[in-house]
Amino acid sequence: MIMKRKKIVDFKNDVLFKYTLRDDQDPDSIYLLKLIIENIAGIDCHSLKVLNPDLNPQHVEDKDMILDIRVTNEDGEICDVEMQNSSLDQEQYQRFQIYGARLLVEQQKRGDDYVTNIHHVFQLIFIDDLDKDNLVLIDRYISQNESGNQEKHNLITRIYIYLPYINILKKEKGLENFNELETAIYIFKNGIDDDIMKLKKKVVDIMEKKADDFNEDMILQDMAFNRDLNKRARQARMKRERDEGKEEGLKARNLD
Repeated sequence: MIMKRKKIVDFKNDVLFKYTLRDDQDPDSIYLLKLIIENIAGIDCHSLKVLNPDLNPQHVEDKDMILDIRVTNEDGEICDVEMQNSSLDQEQYQRFQIYGARLLVEQQKRGDDYVTNIHHVFQLIFIDDLDKDNLVLIDRYISQNESGNQEKHNLITRIYIYLPYINILKKEKGLENFNELETAIYIFKNGIDDDIMKLKKKVVDIMEKKADDFNEDMILQDMAFNRDLNKRARQARMKRERDEGKEEGLKARNLD
């Protein structure tokens, strides 16, 4: 008896997430990218190019699977979009900052004039967690002083999209009153569920089709499945190391 393969429908799996957005020649992917970038980052996308569209099974164990996008507008902005199906902790906060700095450094070429060759970097981070001290759906961070004035010629804007908050909005305003962006964020969090299927929205049709096409490809399915296994194993290892560290700390204090 041939077992039917289980469909991958969780857009928080970053293989499915990247597959959905990676094709800058596909009108549906372009629609989603512009919906996200223009409405969250506030960038007017005259055109855009995904710099790293490949999905390679050999990279399934990479720690990060990030979508780097060059957005062409009057300033030539760079936009980095990633999905993090994890909790916010010190390591994550610091990694996001380090990666943003790396995107700036990678633009530098010896002899180039910063004024004309360095472009602003926007990091759009979809994360399956909430900042309990700041309960919002979308939170934007820029460099500023103690008076709240933005640093002149600031080069990095980091934006968190807190996925669980979309379910709070659902209770407050109702799914039927969501705009296209809120609907997309709801699908990123909850998948194509029965409630979302009742809506007649372009973004629902696109993301349902993306998930169906993705599941027609056994290699991509395997990548997504192995990606989840690797993440769970890494998270379990990190928890074990933290627990062991706490235990060692307690032993050291008891010996004092």
